[in-house]
Amino acid sequence: MKKTCFALSFLGLAIGSSGGVAAQTQVTLFGVVDLGVAHVSHGHSRLTALSYSGNSHARLGFRGTEDLGGGLSAGFWLESALAPDTGGTGLNFQRRSTVSLSGNFGELRLGRDMAATNLNPSWFDPFGGTGIGQPTVYSMLGAPIRVSNALAYLLPRQLGGWYGQVQYAFGEEPSNSANRSNNNYEGARLGFADEALNVAAAVGRRHSGTATAAAQIKAANVAASYRIGPATPMAFWAREEDSRGARIDAWLIGASLRHGVGEWRAAYSHYDRQNSGDDWSKLALGYVHHLSKRTALYGTYAHIRNRGASAQLVSGTGVADWPNTPPLPAQAGARSQGVEFGIRHNF
Repeated sequence: MKKTCFALSFLGLAIGSSGGVAAQTQVTLFGVVDLGVAHVSHGHSRLTALSYSGNSHARLGFRGTEDLGGGLSAGFWLESALAPDTGGTGLNFQRRSTVSLSGNFGELRLGRDMAATNLNPSWFDPFGGTGIGQPTVYSMLGAPIRVSNALAYLLPRQLGGWYGQVQYAFGEEPSNSANRSNNNYEGARLGFADEALNVAAAVGRRHSGTATAAAQIKAANVAASYRIGPATPMAFWAREEDSRGARIDAWLIGASLRHGVGEWRAAYSHYDRQNSGDDWSKLALGYVHHLSKRTALYGTYAHIRNRGASAQLVSGTGVADWPNTPPLPAQAGARSQGVEFGIRHNF
């Protein structure tokens, strides 16, 4: 997404009598303000409320680069989630907080970042992982969405369309601790993209040394999209399983279609619990009307069909802390649906 706003460029000052000039540093402030009205139901319960991040995650961030010469550059990225309906959330940079060194060798990145195994479900979803249209694939059994204390290596861009990364997150438990592997994470992702085709696969594993959680949670996914004129069909398959024997397989098929200043979106996803009838499926339909390069109006409809003891709720962001705290009581086997209308502005 293009998030260009204003940049502050600092041209170096003369250093002493040598007349040397420091490298140029560029810092950019960027963000998204996204607010709407959502109406959701689960069984006989209903709720209408102001929501946020229905089209794009509301955020505020700062990023910058410095040319170090010789093909090297240093960079930083600080990004905080916003709750513009209340002005809350606080400036905590938990969406991303990284510093990096880049060159012809690729990029070495340190800090808190998106987990390698969470990128494909976000990139290959017509709704971009936001609003009531987003799939319920994120952290089905506890695989991380973001990881702290992470060290990552990203492939260089000059590889003829190939991209990828390896990532390791330190749980930071002492070696003599009973939970010494708690929150350690290893992940890897590899993909290829050209003007039309984009395919990627990822695998990862999160460790837990606590007595109340599974010792390991594994995640794997494969995704693809192909641009055909104004249309981009896409699909992904994802699996999460833990060391206790639980497993959920999910798949999504969807598409986006550009038409003038408008964009239509559609997705259908299904979630299958191993050795259980507690499954669910989700249908989402949406439209985005671009008023400019930065501002858009949007509307989304979503419907979840639960089976057995499944009690999934059509969820987005910004109503009673969706999706962390469901705003409606869980009702096993009940259908859930919702509509959401809003406006989004990038800066």
